[in-house]
Amino acid sequence: MKSLKQHIIIMAALSCMLFAACNKEEQEVTKAMQVVINGYNGSEHAWQVAIDTTVYDASAMHGKFIINSASMVSFNAVYTSPLNQQATLTLTDTATRTVLFSKQLPASGTKALFNFIYFDGKELAIQQPAADPTTNKLGFYIRYAASDAPFDIFLYRQDATTGMEYRAYLTKNAKPNTWIYTDYMPTADFDSKNALNGATICFTKTGTTDQWAFGDSEYFSKVPTFGMNFPLAGEKGIVQPYFLTPGAGQLDITRLYFYADRPW
Repeated sequence: MKSLKQHIIIMAALSCMLFAACNKEEQEVTKAMQVVINGYNGSEHAWQVAIDTTVYDASAMHGKFIINSASMVSFNAVYTSPLNQQATLTLTDTATRTVLFSKQLPASGTKALFNFIYFDGKELAIQQPAADPTTNKLGFYIRYAASDAPFDIFLYRQDATTGMEYRAYLTKNAKPNTWIYTDYMPTADFDSKNALNGATICFTKTGTTDQWAFGDSEYFSKVPTFGMNFPLAGEKGIVQPYFLTPGAGQLDITRLYFYADRPW
């Protein structure tokens, strides 16, 4: 009887070890990757995201991942696949079924970033300069069809206690519908998270601080810096491009970069 009990115990232990080994093997042959897509859908139809056979259609998360027409792209999901599989990401027009964008995910790593800006029937090329270890580079593309008048871009905040106003110019005499890059090192008035969380990026007619550049409207001519990850004191070598266009009652903006370690 004792021998039988020992046999049962040994078999149970072997079964546990086999189960653990199978689990370990299963963990070793799969990988997870965070997939981020930024950009703009300037077409007439909504888009659908797919990664190989995983389709993020209207049934997924109540349509959360569908990219509507005339809206910014902000897709963020974790995709799990076999270890040796290099998956392909596609953006498909839901009306015409045309594949507008197709790229493979990286073969290695845990993060994948894709940028895709589409309007007037074509993709906008994103002209991104190389990083400079001595400074930061901020880029802006403002899609605005109503006028090509020049404008200035500056950071602005007002101290809630003293009422004092602070400005820091990013660039002057800029034009819409083209890429604008500027070297940027934060001034003392905008070099902390607290200062930036209460600041805005303003677009005004060149040479003015109160004549709004787009549609003579404050709502279409400024965006909060909160969530825009502007460089802080001591940071250098950062490149951050942005795409902006007037949307539904406001100036819409999307970030064309992804730094997991810079979440502010």
